[in-house]
Amino acid sequence: MSKIHGILKNYSYKLQLTVAFAIILYFFRLFFYDPGSALFIFINELLIGWSAVFLVLYITELAALRKINPLSLVLSLGILNAMIFFFISFSGSIRSMLSDTGTDKLLQPDLIDSMIIFFYAYLLLCAAAFIFLVFRELYFYKQKKNVSTYFNTMIVFILLTAFTAVIKDGSLSYIHNTFLIISIILIIINSIKISWIAFIVKKEKIALLILSVVISVLFAVNLANSSSSSAHYKMLEIFSPSLEKFISVIMVYGVIYFSVLFFTTLFHLPTAEAFDRKAQEVSSLQYFSRLITQVLDFSDLAETVTEIAAKVCNSDASWIVWKEDYDLKTIAHKNIGYLDAGKITSYIFNEKRIENLDKTFTINLADGGNHMNLSDRFTSVAVSPLKAHNETRGCLLSVKKNEFIFDDEDINALDTYSDYASVAIENSRLLEESIEKERLEKELDVAREIQKNIVPAKNPVHPKLSISSVFIPAFEVGGDYYDFFELENEKMGFVIADVSGKGISAAFIMAETKGIFESLSKTIQKPREILIYANQILKRTLDRKNFVSAAYGLIDFEQEKLVIARAGHCPLILLRDGKVQNIRPRGLGLGLNYASFFADTLDEIEIDLKENDTLVLYTDGITEAKNTNFEDFGDAHFLKILAGNHDKSADELSNLVIKEITLFSQDSSQHDDITLVIFKWKHNSKTDGDTQWQSLTPQLQKKGT
Repeated sequence: MSKIHGILKNYSYKLQLTVAFAIILYFFRLFFYDPGSALFIFINELLIGWSAVFLVLYITELAALRKINPLSLVLSLGILNAMIFFFISFSGSIRSMLSDTGTDKLLQPDLIDSMIIFFYAYLLLCAAAFIFLVFRELYFYKQKKNVSTYFNTMIVFILLTAFTAVIKDGSLSYIHNTFLIISIILIIINSIKISWIAFIVKKEKIALLILSVVISVLFAVNLANSSSSSAHYKMLEIFSPSLEKFISVIMVYGVIYFSVLFFTTLFHLPTAEAFDRKAQEVSSLQYFSRLITQVLDFSDLAETVTEIAAKVCNSDASWIVWKEDYDLKTIAHKNIGYLDAGKITSYIFNEKRIENLDKTFTINLADGGNHMNLSDRFTSVAVSPLKAHNETRGCLLSVKKNEFIFDDEDINALDTYSDYASVAIENSRLLEESIEKERLEKELDVAREIQKNIVPAKNPVHPKLSISSVFIPAFEVGGDYYDFFELENEKMGFVIADVSGKGISAAFIMAETKGIFESLSKTIQKPREILIYANQILKRTLDRKNFVSAAYGLIDFEQEKLVIARAGHCPLILLRDGKVQNIRPRGLGLGLNYASFFADTLDEIEIDLKENDTLVLYTDGITEAKNTNFEDFGDAHFLKILAGNHDKSADELSNLVIKEITLFSQDSSQHDDITLVIFKWKHNSKTDGDTQWQSLTPQLQKKGT
């Protein structure tokens, strides 16, 4: 923004100087100029020179704000030359108007005549300045080397030619002629240095060919009309010999430049189509380079790929064949019907049995086109693979009609383009996967919060019992479950369960299992019956691939007894007097059998609790935790830790177990959910009055949703 502001500021400043010098020149010629005085002639030429300089600078700053288009500049030269032709043609009428009774008032002009001559000459000065700047822009446009020396040298000699035109002494005319000849030679040399023609398309070259003929003729006509006998020459000669010569040299420049331009364009015309094609290929690859880093929908991207593919390899139609599982699906059809694309695809991959898709290849459709019954006469097809991580995910097909076939250049272009397209498509696919992953992560966040609310927020508290529990899911959500239930008559139920499988499907089954046990515990107090009813209810939910292992127990605080039944779950571990006992009542997992066999094989056992008894419930995520050698943590190691620390509190013991498991599997990822529940029976007295269940009631609460 500051740069544009600076340009506009200079633009205004140069405009003011241009106007100021024009006014000074006007009043000088009107009131002070004496054509017989060498000093006044010198001042006149100096003022005209400075006016031209500031006019050129002003137009240069004005042109800097616009984007250069060579064809537009050429067209503007044609329009300006037509206007100059009109001025020169009108100059005869002006001279007749300035002549009366046989006296030529050009030689002794009055005030009005001087004003007319001034404005006529100044308009031509503006036109010459603009033409000069156009030639300058065309000379430097698309130049790859520093050629300013040649152009600046030419300007110097053109200016010397113009300023030496004031020399009227015939003996010194060789100076002016020498500068003129050198200027023409430099004009020819610089006119040959045309580089921008190669960068325009064929259509523009044809237009330029016509314009160059018209403009060169206009320059030649205007130059011929500027002869020494013309009114145009007389008026400019009286106003400024230097200006008249400068305009004449500019006209010569125009004739030479556009004559050279005509032949140069003519020579470039046969290769114009090849250049246009290469330019299209480069622009397509540049466009796809930008697409690689952009967020694009797969279907939109596929449409763009086929649209540009037809331009890159000069084909008539294109489409994509994409692999979906083991099938080939045609998508993004460009200039071809769905049926035709399907028939050609089937011909290539079924009849021809093309399997090697490592590089681009072509197939002649003339042999198979007759029996395919295509709606158009497609004669050749090019197939280019679309790869991702060295795996072919699909292919890009382009076809040509009539007698045209794909040459080596077409194949190379399509092969290069398909590499870019493969990267863009893979980025689009990864983007879709990322969006889907983000969506699933949000759903898992919700499931994680739900599961947090399913397991107890904190453990129950009772004077006779201390409880410690740990739940560590292997993934965002897990299939392990444990819970405690407050029952009547100083009783507490508890359950631990493990759903087969992992992840969100196991979590859903676990959530339903929680509801089942919570409902049954309120109406049934026998653990064996609860498991039998739970098995029948889960029949509507579990399929053949899923089952639930569970252990349900009941602690009677008054009777100081534990009643427990086990449905295929890990055994209950009892630590008593430093010894380890596995309590393993019979029972099948929930969902493995729905007949009477389940109830017949389900046992329920009763245990009298003694002081310092420790009961451990767990899931197989503990014993099956693995290290880097894929070795299990194991039952023996687990029991050894429990036996060696039986005198510790429930919290200390659970912390020690989790620590050992963490150290054992620290270099290996957790593959299964870990659940550990430890009960520590504190004392054995049925008569103490401070052991009432009411102390448990306000603390046995679940976290709200």
